[in-house]
Amino acid sequence: MNESKPITLERILDRDVLLEAYKRVRANKGSSGIDGMKTEELLDYIRNHPKEISESVRNGKYRPNPIMRVYIPKDNGEKRPLGIPTVKDRFVQQAIALVLSEEYEKVFSDNSFGFRPGRGCHDAINRALKYVNEGFEWVIDLDLSKFFDTVNHSKLLQLLSDKIENGRVISLIHRFLRASICENGKIGKKNTIGTPQGGVISPVLANILLNELDQLLDSRGIRFVRYADDMVILCGSKKAAERILTNVTKFVEEKLFLKVNTEKTKILQACEESQFLGFAFTKKVKARKKKECPTQRFFAVVHKKKDRRAKGGVEIVKRKLLLKIRGWSNYFKGAIPEMWKRDTDTWIRRRIRQLLWKQWKKPGKRLEEFNKRLNKPTSVS
Repeated sequence: MNESKPITLERILDRDVLLEAYKRVRANKGSSGIDGMKTEELLDYIRNHPKEISESVRNGKYRPNPIMRVYIPKDNGEKRPLGIPTVKDRFVQQAIALVLSEEYEKVFSDNSFGFRPGRGCHDAINRALKYVNEGFEWVIDLDLSKFFDTVNHSKLLQLLSDKIENGRVISLIHRFLRASICENGKIGKKNTIGTPQGGVISPVLANILLNELDQLLDSRGIRFVRYADDMVILCGSKKAAERILTNVTKFVEEKLFLKVNTEKTKILQACEESQFLGFAFTKKVKARKKKECPTQRFFAVVHKKKDRRAKGGVEIVKRKLLLKIRGWSNYFKGAIPEMWKRDTDTWIRRRIRQLLWKQWKKPGKRLEEFNKRLNKPTSVS
């Protein structure tokens, strides 16, 4: 393991770190914050004010702008709040996140996958499948109630202070946590709880806080997989799962000052009902798949809710398109050339096929759906 290095403002403001921070902010693009600056305007700003940001951070005078609050729809019909910092604030947050990530990667659990370099959703699913196929078939689907909105600042700062001795770094992070929210043009009070989703620094801070739970589970030899605030704990029996859930709930609520959503948290035997990152576990696969993986009993499949939603999305598009075309055609009736009709019909059919092709994703699924439309058997043996 690499030796830890102090986390300091000088390290955050290092030229190479700032250059990498700029590249990532520019690559991620994103909407403008309350000042209207676009990501493509950041370079000109830095060139015209070469030391403004770094000097204000260094002397402790940097003050984050209010965060623009927007809402995006969730699958259940509710809306998820997102916070959009200004581009300059994203630049500084990215520099901090790069240094924090470099150091905390040395202590993060191997069972944590969200927002970590070289790790992704599919790695998390494969780890969960590994544990399930090892016999840990009882799944605790742990749901943390409004996690990002309820992060306790005092607890998070205490954990950061355990590793970061430089008070100026802690103070800078605290200022970002305290940034006020701007909603409908009105700026609210300083934030006292939570770390807004949309902030560049929020994912690494979330991992730092939840790493406390990771370490507890690792120390007790409990199998789990975590992707940001999505977590499944894999157990050998229902009784063990119930006992572990009781202990985890107590730790989460009394030590991390978070809340377990008891309505959404479930204990299920690995099956098509259990869900993790949009996937479910199943034994019902084709013989060819079982033959390819003879030692594997469980496989990952798209959870039925996600599958229904995707199919429903295509049907909604088709219905809206039909109404649009019908209304447009009726309005311009008699003025539409036959050649234009044929060309447009060909273009629409091609776009629908592209939409379906993207929805089917995997080669096997695509072959199955293609053969259905040709009334052919789906076997490829």
